[in-house]
Amino acid sequence: MGLTRRQALSAAAAAGAAGATAGCLGGSASEADPAPGDTTARSSFFVFGDVTDRVAGDAATSDLLVPIGQHGHGWEPGPRVREDVRRSELFVHGMEGFQPWTDAIRRDLRADGTDVTTVDISADVSLIGTGEHASDGHDHDHEHSHDGEGGDSDGGTPDPHFWMDPLRTRDAAETVRAALADVDPDNAEAYAENAAAFGADLEALHERIESVVAAASNDVILVAGHDSFGYFADRYGVTVESLTDVSPDDRPTTRDIERAQQLIDTHDLRYICADPLEPQEAAEQLASETGVEGVLPLTAMPGLTEAWSDDGWGYVSIMETVNLPSVERTLNA
Repeated sequence: MGLTRRQALSAAAAAGAAGATAGCLGGSASEADPAPGDTTARSSFFVFGDVTDRVAGDAATSDLLVPIGQHGHGWEPGPRVREDVRRSELFVHGMEGFQPWTDAIRRDLRADGTDVTTVDISADVSLIGTGEHASDGHDHDHEHSHDGEGGDSDGGTPDPHFWMDPLRTRDAAETVRAALADVDPDNAEAYAENAAAFGADLEALHERIESVVAAASNDVILVAGHDSFGYFADRYGVTVESLTDVSPDDRPTTRDIERAQQLIDTHDLRYICADPLEPQEAAEQLASETGVEGVLPLTAMPGLTEAWSDDGWGYVSIMETVNLPSVERTLNA
């Protein structure tokens, strides 16, 4: 399921604003602004925005703040975005530290005593620590945490990329549903219906991934990028090796490249995966030096490409159309 008309309009408007004024990146244009009295939810990251959009449906306006084509980890908003958040009923964001600009906005909202409700979309998700990737072939159906601070993590610093597990994404959708119902109780039933329909789509996606993994003859995926697939590994019992750690700002060292070459040889890997929204140099270097058959797209969805936006793709569509075929080929399923 792709973006609704409202979210597509606001994302396109944000992209236009980014190109027009260096000091006012992002934001929504007047034609995408909600009508007076409408409930508006604004989100800080593509996946958060798509989850919110699916739950909101036609009952509320969902606005993605990060412009199309921008990497959601490193993008910084201008004053226009901060004002847009202040004019919202709900601000959907990630865990503390995931996008530092959202932490600053929330501090300002609290200091100014605004009526904007903020919600950490990962608050009710069972989180894992960075680097704690289960690969024992079992389905890890953890209990949920409700501490409001990003769930429970046994490994210290929690890995923020929970959405690489569709079932955890379903839990996040329930958090958004509750937040929307809280700020707009008149439409609580609509939000519940939308969340249930989205949850069914996520369950179907989960079952498709399970089937692919079950049919695989390999259980190792090499990603020429940062470590953002830990939840996928945890859910489906595969090993996902990345060149660098969880931060997207990390760059591979010579030792990282050598380790990747050893993995390719040890596991007879035919493909390397790389995120289309991130630099491709390391993947291309590995491909040329190791003789693998090619580089396949595998994305943790740090943003939305122009092509994906034009096709109206959301989280489920990207998982099914971009990621799942690459997983299938990489695992020799």
